[in-house]
Amino acid sequence: MPRNHRTWVVIADGAHARIVTRGNGDPGYAIVTEFDSADAHHRARDIGSDHPGRSQESAYSGRHAIEPRTDPHEAQKTKFIGMVASYLNDRDANGEYDALILFAPPHCLHDLRESLNATTKSKVKHQAPQDLTKLPLAALPQHLENMRWD
Repeated sequence: MPRNHRTWVVIADGAHARIVTRGNGDPGYAIVTEFDSADAHHRARDIGSDHPGRSQESAYSGRHAIEPRTDPHEAQKTKFIGMVASYLNDRDANGEYDALILFAPPHCLHDLRESLNATTKSKVKHQAPQDLTKLPLAALPQHLENMRWD
C-alpha cells in the first residue's frame, strides 16, 4: 500500500510562521507547528545597543557616531527565518514530509530559500511572495483552491 503524499504549506514572515498540512480526507488544513519571534514587538534599542558606537576623528578632537551596519529588526527577522529553515531541514532529514509550498514576503522568501539545505530545497514545489500570516486557517482552503503545485 503506497504511503500518503505529505505536503507542508509554510506561511511565514519575519516574526511569525505557521506550517500546515491537509488532513486525510479533510478539506481543511491542520497545523503542524507555529513559531513566533520573541523579539517581534521589541524596539530596536531593546534588541541592540541603546547608542551607536563612537569614532575619534584623526584630524581634530571631534567624535562621530558610528551607525550600525544592520538594522536590529532586520537581523532578528533573518535569524527567525533561519530558525524556521533549520526546523524544515531537520524534519526533512526525518522524512516527515514529501513536498513544501512556501508563502512569505519577498525578502523573507529569499532568506528562507537561502537557508534551506539542498535536499530540502529540492522538495519545494511552489513558492509565492505573499504574506498570508494574518489569513485565518479556515480561509486557507478557499485561498489556495485555485493553485496547482502537484
